[in-house]
Amino acid sequence: MPMKLFKCDESIPEREKHIYIKEKGEDTTQFLPSAHVETIPGSLSERGCSYCGAKLVIGGVLKDTIQLIHGPVGCAYDTWHTKRYPSDNGNFQLKYVWSSDMKEQHVVFGGEKLLKKAMLEAFAEFPDIKRMMVYTTCSTALIGDDIKPVVKEVEKELGDVDIFTVECPGFAGVSQSKGHHVFNMGWMTDKVGTFEPEITSPYTINVIGDYNIQGDTFVMEKYMEKMGIQIIAHFTGNGTYDSLRGMHRAQLNVTNCARSAGYIANELKKKYGIPRIDVDTWGFDYAKEGLRKIGAFFGLEDRAEAVIAEEVAKYESKLEWYKERLSGKKVCIWTGGPRLWHWTKALEDDLGMHVVAMSSKFGHQEDFEKVIARGEEGTIYIDDGNELEFFEVLEMVKPDLVLTGPRVGALVKKLHLPYVNGHGYHNGPYMGFEGAVNMARDMYNAIYSPLMKLAQSDIRGEQKKTVIAEENSKLGESEVEQLKSVDITSTEAMPTAVNYAVLESSNFDTQPLLIPDNQPLPQWQQIGGNFSVFLEQLPKNLGSFSTEYQMPIICFATIITATVAVKIILAVLDVINEIPHLNLVFELTGIGYLIWFIFRYLFKASTRQELAAQISFIQKEIVQGQD
Repeated sequence: MPMKLFKCDESIPEREKHIYIKEKGEDTTQFLPSAHVETIPGSLSERGCSYCGAKLVIGGVLKDTIQLIHGPVGCAYDTWHTKRYPSDNGNFQLKYVWSSDMKEQHVVFGGEKLLKKAMLEAFAEFPDIKRMMVYTTCSTALIGDDIKPVVKEVEKELGDVDIFTVECPGFAGVSQSKGHHVFNMGWMTDKVGTFEPEITSPYTINVIGDYNIQGDTFVMEKYMEKMGIQIIAHFTGNGTYDSLRGMHRAQLNVTNCARSAGYIANELKKKYGIPRIDVDTWGFDYAKEGLRKIGAFFGLEDRAEAVIAEEVAKYESKLEWYKERLSGKKVCIWTGGPRLWHWTKALEDDLGMHVVAMSSKFGHQEDFEKVIARGEEGTIYIDDGNELEFFEVLEMVKPDLVLTGPRVGALVKKLHLPYVNGHGYHNGPYMGFEGAVNMARDMYNAIYSPLMKLAQSDIRGEQKKTVIAEENSKLGESEVEQLKSVDITSTEAMPTAVNYAVLESSNFDTQPLLIPDNQPLPQWQQIGGNFSVFLEQLPKNLGSFSTEYQMPIICFATIITATVAVKIILAVLDVINEIPHLNLVFELTGIGYLIWFIFRYLFKASTRQELAAQISFIQKEIVQGQD
């Protein structure tokens, strides 16, 4: 099949190059969607900017670094606390945001002095933090602020600090992928090799392209610790500034998200000869394969198999429970880039689901080549999808679930379709064996949540009982007992996860609090109860009072309104009388209107009869209410 043009894109036919539907027997390399190109004008892109790719995705994850954005405060706020990147030092990076807070005057006269002032203030407010990253934005790049000399001045003045500059304004590339590249290459050039890490194991790796979303990094750390492997640096989940400076001492680069961090892995291989292996860490089969790759590199196959056996024994039965209930469900994956090909086979092989549509915000053509090779026939592949295209796709494939970010997720929810946050997760981690169970749990809870069904129904009054009875009848008593007895949550992730199937069988009606007769309520509870009753009956009492005394209230309101109107008119007339010669104009106008009125209505008998008829009609309208 040639590339697909959606109906919503008829006004921008160039979008046909960005959409492909896989069919049997086609050479998919001939039908790769155009990717990593400029967004077509008129298409409502969901992409992030280049600055966002550098700061929000990579740099802002570091747990011990001041992230200073040189630009308007909105650029800092928009990339702060919007993703779940926890750390083991109290989540320092999630608590604070720093900005030079540029205003119009700084855009006109330059913002370098403002930047230096902000940097010194930030270090003074956090004396224990000695590391900083400074980012340019569109505003500061357009006016030509040179931040590197300012950085050198601050480093020289304070002496014990280290600062990294990221010169990647939002307009620098077609998507946030440009920010990934600039950060990777800049860090490799300026910082790698400037710090010597402490080596505690004969086996050392860098974990590249993992950002500890909801604790993903902690899962990988646990596996590597059991295998006796030291992680020199996390790029950049739960990572530190100095550990990234020591990346040159690792023996192996384990790359997870190749699109955001593959650049630095390739440069480490070129400069220091460190080999690279790519792993998929989502899903049971992929987690096994990844651990076996790492184990084979170091000759630790037995340790890798021991970890795999332990994790499978702990979580496989739970995954099977979800597979029985998720098998055959249709899902869309609309995320950034590599997770399309990370997740598609994991969902299909581990859970028996069908991925029916995929959309990438910033993926390159090699990303589409991987995901199309892994995807099923009939699946829709979209580069840089927009809102109208999402509407059309949902109508075409009618999915049971959408994996996407909060922005598109809000759209999906309005259509009464369940979605799971594929960017920040709902209740992660999603990595590894326990992560596969957590992800399956979130998808199960989303699909089987009664909220989506109730949102489409009017459950007011007696109909509420009918809807709940229908929902309860769909779930047998044996199923409810089974759900109550089976532990379906990951014991190490989110033990308080909600089981919506049990919620479907619960009673929605609130039960009154029963108090024995021989135990009177305390005085404060009696007063609170009386006040609560008063507030509860207040709308009813006000309604009955207004009904009973409707005429007096209307008369009183009319008198007050008339009095206020008269006062206003008199005040206006006083002001008008103070204007020179204006009273003469009004007198001449009145005389002219009087003359016109006499000639119009009083000279002829026919016009006098017309005037009398009009007066009679107005009188009947006022007195008798006749139209």
